[in-house]
Parts: sequence; structure tokens; C-alpha cells
Amino acid sequence: MREVEYSEAAVEVLDILNHTNREDVARIPQSFIKFLTNISSKSYKVKFNYEQPINGFNLRKQTRELLGFIYITWWCNKEEHEKYKNIIHENNIKREKIKETYNVNDIFKNKKENQEHRIIQSENVMEKNIVEYKKENIFKKFINKILSFFSITKGDKI
Repeated sequence: MREVEYSEAAVEVLDILNHTNREDVARIPQSFIKFLTNISSKSYKVKFNYEQPINGFNLRKQTRELLGFIYITWWCNKEEHEKYKNIIHENNIKREKIKETYNVNDIFKNKKENQEHRIIQSENVMEKNIVEYKKENIFKKFINKILSFFSITKGDKI
């Protein structure tokens, strides 16, 4: 699929270069133009209206990438080259930070740790809330009832 997209983009780039100033095209190495020619689709035909500016064309993403590469590599001056180089470097750093933040291997790691922590906490809470229940036998109940009539509790001495 990607080969098809880039082969059609190469056709678009070559067509744009055919309608570009010869001096600018001469700055591009013949090896790169030959590379574009080799990968270009033989069946894809471009229909651009060259009476309008290039930003009015419906260019593919891959075509814009290739044109950007040509511009940065062979057409821009040193200041612009450094500027774009810094922008690309900053974008790569941002992309790496995003990859680290959303690392596929670590996505569920925190969830597992939180679950284990919650289970341990709930077990601790359950241990603290457990009250031992002792069932009084009938004789103790009877004696306690009689003592309660006389307002005597278990702790009082007779």
C-alpha cells in the first residue's frame, strides 16, 4: 500500500518539477530524479491546473513530504536549512516523549500495580473491621438477665 502511495507521489513530484524553473531543477542531483523516475507509477496520471498556485493543488501527503525534502536539501539557504533542521529535531524529541509516555509495554503496568495496591488495602481494612463474635450460651444469658434486673453488671462485685 505504501509503495503505491509513494509511486503515485513520485509521479506528482516529477510533474511539478517539469513545470518548475530549470535552474531550480538543476540543483537536484540526477540520481534523485532517476530514483523518482524508477519508483514512479506507470499507470497514474496527474491532472494539476498550473494556472493556480501550488497550495491550491490537492497534493498527497507523500508528495508534500518529497517536495519538502527537496526544498530543505537542495533549494533553501543555510539559515532556512538550520531552522528546518531544528524544527525537525524538536518534533523528533516531542515524538519520543509521547512514545515514552504512551509506551505500549507499560500501559497496563500502572493499572496492575493500582489493582494490587487496592487489594492489599481492602484486605487490611477487612482485617481491621473483623469483630470476633462469641455466642453466649443459654445459662450465661439467663444469669446476665437476672443480674440486669438488680442493676448489677458483670464487672461489679457482689
